[in-house]
Amino acid sequence: MKKIGIAVILMLIFISCSNEKAKSPMVSDYHGKWELIEVTGFRPANIIFDKLGWQESYVFNTDETFIKTRTKDNKTTTATGKFAVKKLDNETHFELTYEENNDIIGTCTGNLIEDLSINKEGLLVNSWQMCDGPGLIYKKSK
Repeated sequence: MKKIGIAVILMLIFISCSNEKAKSPMVSDYHGKWELIEVTGFRPANIIFDKLGWQESYVFNTDETFIKTRTKDNKTTTATGKFAVKKLDNETHFELTYEENNDIIGTCTGNLIEDLSINKEGLLVNSWQMCDGPGLIYKKSK
């Protein structure tokens, strides 16, 4: 009887662990506007966007194009391109390829490619922070 009880407990643990993985953010409805809500990695640490000095957003269109917009000092700059979505380690990743060089591209390599992903909280985050750039966090508009 003990063996049956242990087997049932192990099965329940296995099932609950499997369900938790399935609940991680596999965002399929990423189309639309994502607005900058937080910046990390700058000194002083954890500057919130209203103190940052600029506002920024991405718009992901259904035709796999995007628009990135930054407003700073009453000047708006936009950059456009195409994006690809990849599912890696149960997470949604984006590879943005810009049409031309622009100061608002957040990349470690200085090329026309920018990488983003959806974190555990369902927020869009950049990879620029891995090479001493700011950590930019975006939330999808409703």
